[in-house]
Amino acid sequence: MDFIKKYANNDEEKILLKKTDDLIHRSEKTYSVLYSHFLTPAEQTLLSRVEEFYGIISFDGGYPDAERRMCRVKHDEYACDEGLPAVLYSVEITDSDAEISHRDVLGSLMGLGIKREAVGDIFANGNRAQFFCHRAICDYVEMNLQKIGRYRIKIKRGELSDIPEPKTETVSINVSSMRLDSVCGECFGLSRTKAAEAIKKGEVSVNWLIRCDTDREVYAGDKLSMRGKGKVEIVGVTGTSKKGRLFAEIKKYI
Repeated sequence: MDFIKKYANNDEEKILLKKTDDLIHRSEKTYSVLYSHFLTPAEQTLLSRVEEFYGIISFDGGYPDAERRMCRVKHDEYACDEGLPAVLYSVEITDSDAEISHRDVLGSLMGLGIKREAVGDIFANGNRAQFFCHRAICDYVEMNLQKIGRYRIKIKRGELSDIPEPKTETVSINVSSMRLDSVCGECFGLSRTKAAEAIKKGEVSVNWLIRCDTDREVYAGDKLSMRGKGKVEIVGVTGTSKKGRLFAEIKKYI
């Protein structure tokens, strides 16, 4: 397991790499597709860097724009896949004037003793919310999640159509190039130097994977997020100024 020493910088990363390597060996022996728990973007980034995992792993969080995703391990082309072991739940507070937040939902789930790694993305909108959880804890959730915060709820298994469409606004930016540091500076109201520092610190994700290379090019369709600053999607370059600067259009998530 020399690759673990190569890629891991701490004990937590060593454990994640070891667990993923074990999943790969189990997948090979059982000719089946296996899944990890829900992973953070940083954990996904670590696994995606491991050359020994190339062509064997992928990520799935239940819907195309998922941030927290499971690692899908498929060692053999003909391995049996029973599908993503995750369920989407919809909850509604009986008091229509009440409002719940992401924190309220997560806090109520963790108050039941559920670990964060068993819960995927969470969406909160007024008196309604949706969240993904690991299939192994479904019965427990359905039996025990009766309140969000101080409010009583109704809970049912949901559909992807229940996930609310994110609110965005289209904004034009003017950049010297489509380098990550330049684009992030304009998108998140920072100088290029400050944006580069944030990137190097691991505070910036491109398509939900942390990127630390400031000179990485970004393209139409890429989603960028910066810790504490929000998220944007690159629509595309719309023109060039007389001085050679680029005009680009972005969607800013509100």
